Amino acid sequence: MMTSLSARAEVLEVPRFSGPEVMTDVFEAIYRRRAVRNYSNEPVSRAEIEGVLEAAIMAPSAINAQPWAFVVLQGHEELARYAREGRDLLTNTAGDGTPLTGSNELLQMVSAPNFELFHGAPAVIIIYATNANAVAECFLAAQNLMLAAWAMGLGTCPIGLARSLFEQEPVKVELKIPPSWSHALAIAVGHPSGETAPTPRRAALVVTWR
Repeated sequence: MMTSLSARAEVLEVPRFSGPEVMTDVFEAIYRRRAVRNYSNEPVSRAEIEGVLEAAIMAPSAINAQPWAFVVLQGHEELARYAREGRDLLTNTAGDGTPLTGSNELLQMVSAPNFELFHGAPAVIIIYATNANAVAECFLAAQNLMLAAWAMGLGTCPIGLARSLFEQEPVKVELKIPPSWSHALAIAVGHPSGETAPTPRRAALVVTWR
């Protein structure tokens, strides 16, 4: 059924199916995952990081090329430094290099005294595409990672505004990333501090169904 973008937004409930229990688990993860922006001080263990990375690499890729690579940042001082560098970049340009002067809401957000690029998360996982055409496949890996993190009791938040930071040549050199690799997505990871409310979704916009 075709719907318009003006359709009423609502918080979707997890659908219930008869059949294997795993089916319910999958939909629980999809419908309950949240973009978490408040984290506790509890560190993320190496085993937890390895667990979400193992889920990430199960994502599909063309001819099974697996065109992704990961950087894991956990040191508080290092994360704070990158957050400051990212903020400095964002006050001048958007993540794609577009000046922020035309985006007052975004400029106000990143200029706020309490703005922190990674939301205070104790870990950030950065996904790089190892060839120019692989960013979309890295997004599939990112979704796997975030759903697995939810299943493990972790919170995540995709940080699209980190693109300009992690595409910087000096940052790539620091992180041992080849110049030809492209930043796909940075994901904050940590233990949630409190609950994150669900956000509304419009009904699927189906333009053609034959």
